Amino acid sequence: MQEIYGDDRIKLYWGDVFDCLNSLPKNVIQAVITSPTYWGKRCFTKDKKEFGSESLEEYVDRNVRLYSSLLNIMKDEGSIFIVIQDTYMGSGVSRSHHNHWENNKDKSYRRNGIDSERQGNTSCVTARHSIIKNKSLCGVPYRIAIKLVDMGFIWRQQIIWEKPNPMPENIEDRVRQSAEYILHFTKKGRYKFNPKMIMIKGKSNGKLRMPNQVWTASPEHRKGHTATFPSKIVEKLLLSVTDAGDTVFEPFLGSGTMMELCIKNQRKFIGCDICKFFVEDCTKKLSKDKKLYKFSS
Repeated sequence: MQEIYGDDRIKLYWGDVFDCLNSLPKNVIQAVITSPTYWGKRCFTKDKKEFGSESLEEYVDRNVRLYSSLLNIMKDEGSIFIVIQDTYMGSGVSRSHHNHWENNKDKSYRRNGIDSERQGNTSCVTARHSIIKNKSLCGVPYRIAIKLVDMGFIWRQQIIWEKPNPMPENIEDRVRQSAEYILHFTKKGRYKFNPKMIMIKGKSNGKLRMPNQVWTASPEHRKGHTATFPSKIVEKLLLSVTDAGDTVFEPFLGSGTMMELCIKNQRKFIGCDICKFFVEDCTKKLSKDKKLYKFSS
């Protein structure tokens, strides 16, 4: 692990997230809002430690180990939001033709390559499993959530992120996959929550009320990163569980959406990514426009 950028407000690390855990301060992190690389879909590096390139069972276990470790070291009043999508066994090439796929020696998982301009399809199969049949959902979000619940953590809510313009699918025997799941976990029954930051006006009486659990937003595609979550949604999550000056950790930095939102809303930020390009790109953003990324006093 290597620190690529650091000041009194922001720290960016390049390397395996489990190595980064050892450098994180205890009882300081207020929130984690993140989205791991989904299992059996995109690939951003050739590093075998990247999430998503392992067997289904190992992928679930690694996610559980990560979030349970974070919950144990963060503030008692903290929250974790995990944005994640399920995967169909043997579902092809991420429902797009922009990824590089090759047969892997491990027959339970077949994928290798980089999600970049060098892509090209070499296989129409993502994975095989000894029990889960092709065409079946794997239940990835629920496998992760249930294990965390069984470890004693509190699963507060499952928010549904509905996409009005989902990726086209060549299917005729089921509805289109248009939703992702946002799992909210805490380690205590009482935790920091700012309801006014996400309340909406009721249509019937105009009074403020809590929103329903289905939130609609279009994906936001950014140059160099094809799997970004929408700032419209994650900013609400950020404001609901943090205050100005709180520290937020993002174990999968990606294009830096959460970093930018933390800067905009006066939160301290720690980010990590196994893809060096992402970390260096975020560092360039911080250096390019000092006024844009300057915290107000």
